[in-house]
Amino acid sequence: MNLDLEELAAIIEQLDKTEFTDFRYEKGDLRLHVRRGGHFEEQPAAQSAAAAAPAMSAAPTAAPVPAQVAAPAAAPAAGLDPNNLPAGHVAITSPMLGTYYGAPKPGEPRFAALGDSVEADSVLCIVEVMKLMNSVTAGSTGEIAAVFVADGDLVEFGQTLFALKVAA
Repeated sequence: MNLDLEELAAIIEQLDKTEFTDFRYEKGDLRLHVRRGGHFEEQPAAQSAAAAAPAMSAAPTAAPVPAQVAAPAAAPAAGLDPNNLPAGHVAITSPMLGTYYGAPKPGEPRFAALGDSVEADSVLCIVEVMKLMNSVTAGSTGEIAAVFVADGDLVEFGQTLFALKVAA
């Protein structure tokens, strides 16, 4: 299939006018994936960059669109399972669907790290939804026993973000 540059230019113009983080377009064997604020793993030799828009990949092949590859997840401490925490531990879960951030801004210190002691009202992270930053607090006094997500990970409502060893 020939790439219609006029149609591509119209799509780019519309995207430039909107706030989005991820856009996928398919027409015939053309697959277009545009992402702001991150990256995705490309298939070698099947991708070509469109010069009109940096951060855009176009793959005029029948191959499937590559899946988003998240940053490596934070390693859970002591092999804790987020779905089966031992006695004395509580799960700190995401209050909504969104993007997880462990620091207030890129390059700033994390809100809380593995081994940190926290109070019930301590902010542990933020979950971004549609450019709104929502603080997630500990809810209990204790020590961070595990962090199950990494910055930029998409999290779901109720997903365990942290394991907190509750203070006695």
